[in-house]
Amino acid sequence: MSGGDEEWFAPLRAKFASRLPEHRESLLAALAADDRERLVGRAHRLAGIAGMMGSAEVGQAALRLEEELRSDKVGDAAFAALIDAIDRAIG
Repeated sequence: MSGGDEEWFAPLRAKFASRLPEHRESLLAALAADDRERLVGRAHRLAGIAGMMGSAEVGQAALRLEEELRSDKVGDAAFAALIDAIDRAIG
């Protein structure tokens, strides 16, 4: 990105980073409610947003969870990997 683009994009990245705890809690709530459809939707949304914001680890982990859930795999390891990726991104 050029300097001007980065200046424009920085606040969006900061907003994304500040909302990671909300994404984390939303994923945990969907899991606790055993709401697979909501979990797939949250993972899909997070995969897209993270990818756009340059958070590759979170985006890839969210995509993996979404794909596993859509293919009727259990997704427990993928879920744990996504939560770990979010926790690392939060710091």
